[in-house]
Amino acid sequence: SSTQRALWIAPPLPFGTAASMKLEQFRTMWGNIDLSDGPLANAPYHDIEELIPELAKLGYNGIEMPFKQALHIGAERVRALLNEHNMKMTCMIFTDNVVVPGAGILWGGPYPGFTAPTSGEEMAECLKERFEKLTAEHVEYEEAEKTLTPLQEKVVETHLKVFKEQVEQAYKLFGDRDKDPTGVLTMVVSHSLKDNFSEQMALKFFRPALAWEAEQGFVVGHETHRKRFLHSPWVTRDFLLKYPDIRKSIKLTADLSHWINVAETDCTDPVLNQAIEFIVPNVYHTHCRVGYDHGPQVSDPRAPEWIPYTEGHERWWDWIWRSQLERGFTRTTMISEHGPPSYQQTIPHSKVPTAHIWDVNHWIHLRRQKRFSDLCGEAHENSKLVASETQGYQPETKILDKPDNITAAFASSDGKRQRIG
Repeated sequence: SSTQRALWIAPPLPFGTAASMKLEQFRTMWGNIDLSDGPLANAPYHDIEELIPELAKLGYNGIEMPFKQALHIGAERVRALLNEHNMKMTCMIFTDNVVVPGAGILWGGPYPGFTAPTSGEEMAECLKERFEKLTAEHVEYEEAEKTLTPLQEKVVETHLKVFKEQVEQAYKLFGDRDKDPTGVLTMVVSHSLKDNFSEQMALKFFRPALAWEAEQGFVVGHETHRKRFLHSPWVTRDFLLKYPDIRKSIKLTADLSHWINVAETDCTDPVLNQAIEFIVPNVYHTHCRVGYDHGPQVSDPRAPEWIPYTEGHERWWDWIWRSQLERGFTRTTMISEHGPPSYQQTIPHSKVPTAHIWDVNHWIHLRRQKRFSDLCGEAHENSKLVASETQGYQPETKILDKPDNITAAFASSDGKRQRIG
């Protein structure tokens, strides 16, 4: 229906009738400045005053920064520096742990006006209460699971409150770039919930969260990330299949390096490819990192032994672009997110990273720029990255055909097959 279709492409990103889609490449702060483990990665810069001008020289369109880190640095300082260099941002939030502004320990805090997140002890009590309810005598599991215990209700309420506070303040402090001439915020990336949430707890969060996003005109990409509710391709697939109203309205940030790790497989797996094909029409923003069977980050995606995995991920990222073109996106955003140690492997007994992620990430960005040109042609506006002193477009990667072993033909929300091949 027309109502369903409106929910599917949900503004405020400028979609619809545009004839051209622009590629915008943002650079993560993770492993690039001292506040985000830059020294562990031998990052060449120490703070945003050094880093952002250099990123602008290389042609980057913006940065991705955790919201709490931005509060610690100073939101006005971040916004002014981005405007000075004609750059934008995506802002990352979390619904629990020390990266929440209502918590202390990391990047200052607790900050006034922000709710403290659910603690580990509170979560354990919540799950204990659920366990006791479901194992009580004469209890029928399916029926009992339809309602939440008081502690489950409280945990979900806290996650939802923590979520809304950060999204609202991110838009207030950084300004919506599509509504404010000096605004720099493109969208919010959310690490939503925990992987130990029950299906009903997730439902209790996502339905009001997505309705609120639409009502406020906020764009939030809920990330496919380990530790979060969307940690698994199978959990995500079945949740969206069971609740089509959520499937029609949820926006995703795709980090498929987590899914290949969770599935403990490689890029040729037909069932994993099937699950990725299913969620592609929901993706708004992409985190480009190359994972593998046994981890979310290969030691060096440029190495010959890992090039097949890089090419497999590139194919998935291409699917996202094809889908966004069909949905009428006027811009697509991405970051390369290979992280510092201990995410990055190190040479034993030395703490020396096996690759320089400053170069690794720039290589991924350059490869995506070339691929965008090959895939989209001159009708669409490419990013304008240049090779750095230490990293160019080499080594080359080859374009893979769509696998012929995907057996399911998943439909988009309007009932039509989404062509991504």
